[in-house]
Amino acid sequence: MDLKSFLKENNSLPENRRVCISPCFREGDEAAEWELRAVTEEEYRRAAENAKDKWAALCVLAAVTPDLRDKGLWESYGTASAEDTLKEMLYPGEYLRLLEEVKALNGFSERRAAWKEQAKT
Repeated sequence: MDLKSFLKENNSLPENRRVCISPCFREGDEAAEWELRAVTEEEYRRAAENAKDKWAALCVLAAVTPDLRDKGLWESYGTASAEDTLKEMLYPGEYLRLLEEVKALNGFSERRAAWKEQAKT
């Protein structure tokens, strides 16, 4: 394999994923889906630098829909930040479902599996 394979123009993030995080949000007769995206390490580092909850910061970055940075959404939930809005919107199990989806989309699941395999040897 040559260096060309690793050039930026040959690098792509995974495609966005649409998932149902909570049946509480409805679009007509169906549960509204969240659209999630992968983020770069640099995006994550900048967002998490001053964050109280680094996992919540990752979830906020990954959420395309709903846009958790929308101040109208904050006002609706009576919160002052995207992270607080996220935690106000979801029940604990739903938050964990979102976090697991975001972690999987951003490569954390593969890392965990590799670490488990390494620990066995």
